[in-house]
Amino acid sequence: MAFSNPKVYIDELAKPMCDRFINEPNSYELAISCSIILYHFADVVAYVKNKKPHEIADLITAKIPKFGIIRAIANAAKHVELTRHPVSTLVGLRAEHLVRGKAAAFSDGTYFSDGTSFRDMPEVVVVETPDRVKHDVLHTCQAVLEDLLEQQDLFQV
Repeated sequence: MAFSNPKVYIDELAKPMCDRFINEPNSYELAISCSIILYHFADVVAYVKNKKPHEIADLITAKIPKFGIIRAIANAAKHVELTRHPVSTLVGLRAEHLVRGKAAAFSDGTYFSDGTSFRDMPEVVVVETPDRVKHDVLHTCQAVLEDLLEQQDLFQV
């Protein structure tokens, strides 16, 4: 398997991981794994394009702002606490900030202004970032995956 190919990476790693997460939306393991896999897509693109991974991650974030949230979750989960990030308001995010809670209230992944959702929403993994914004991790992963698939320039090898 050529995991150094962006399309193969998405098709064989990222998409199946997101599909598993859809089926188990309250799984910490899958929330973290999916975030890490999606974030490291930037490494694959960097390898193919002979660029630095952080440059590609910055480029992707400029096109897909939610990629910055995935980057923060992945690094916080991997390093326990986020001590540096291009978006300074996300510094301080810790792995323990990932908790189970209600899915986002709205289809764009947002919650009511007080951070709540509808009572009948399913339980998912959520994170409140240090900038006091609540994120439905499954929704964020799905949105980033969909947006990555639209960025054909990232798949050019």
